[in-house]
Amino acid sequence: NLQVPAPDAKHQVGNGILTGRCVNTTTAQPIKTCEVRGWCPVELDKSPKILVSRVENFTIFIKNSIRFPMFKFSKGNMLPSINKTYIESCVYHREFDPFCPIFRLKDIVSWAQQDISFLSRKGGVIGIKIEWNCNLDRSADLCIPRYSFQRLDRVSVTNNISQGYNFRYALYNHDANGQEYRKLVKAYGIRIDIMVHGQAAKFNIIPTMINMVAAFTSIGLGAVICDLILLNFLKGADRYKARKFEEVPESQGHRSDTRLSSVELYRSRQGLSLSPDLSSTPSESSCR
Repeated sequence: NLQVPAPDAKHQVGNGILTGRCVNTTTAQPIKTCEVRGWCPVELDKSPKILVSRVENFTIFIKNSIRFPMFKFSKGNMLPSINKTYIESCVYHREFDPFCPIFRLKDIVSWAQQDISFLSRKGGVIGIKIEWNCNLDRSADLCIPRYSFQRLDRVSVTNNISQGYNFRYALYNHDANGQEYRKLVKAYGIRIDIMVHGQAAKFNIIPTMINMVAAFTSIGLGAVICDLILLNFLKGADRYKARKFEEVPESQGHRSDTRLSSVELYRSRQGLSLSPDLSSTPSESSCR
């Protein structure tokens, strides 16, 4: 018994909208199946694949530029040394020609540590990362792009279904009778994602001083450095020194020492006079 779904119901992996009818198939041994409203015939996922010949020799021409608005600096991968004669014959190579903007597909797949024959059949996603690390205190000619390659969907190789990368597209047309028809293509291919990353640095005295002051303040050197500057390098250093330090005259210092010594002597004598309370006989002889 086949349970017929309700009309206009949708099937997650079906080929159209269910009509709610149960019909016979057109195979040699007809069986009951659910009717759908869609394109006929339905997609056959096991259709033979047509491989593009010599796909490994395809080339990709990449034009890239980067801009650092804070420093009002911009540059592209088409370096001034590249001319028409050079661009017609060059192919990128990591060691021998690292500035050519034309890349061979076979080399890209190889640098990503993948097999070109497998990717041609199953498809895959390769990422090209362009890095700009520029020190703008040096010459602008030294700010050059660096390329790296990796497979982005590496985990899909281990999947039981839907390995690699593929997509579908359709070509619509009309026949001589005005009937619309389409040609559905399921394409397996190598998708290239280009990612650009860049950072630039340039010396500036203002943020450098701010960072130094913040560092010195955090460890308690801020007050010491401020005093050194105010006491030695500013025009009003004498006035600041007079308010920060109080000078004591030398004569006043001697009088203070004399008073201190007399007080200590008085206290020592007072201590001797109190000794008879403890022992009267020795104290009397000592006082005499």
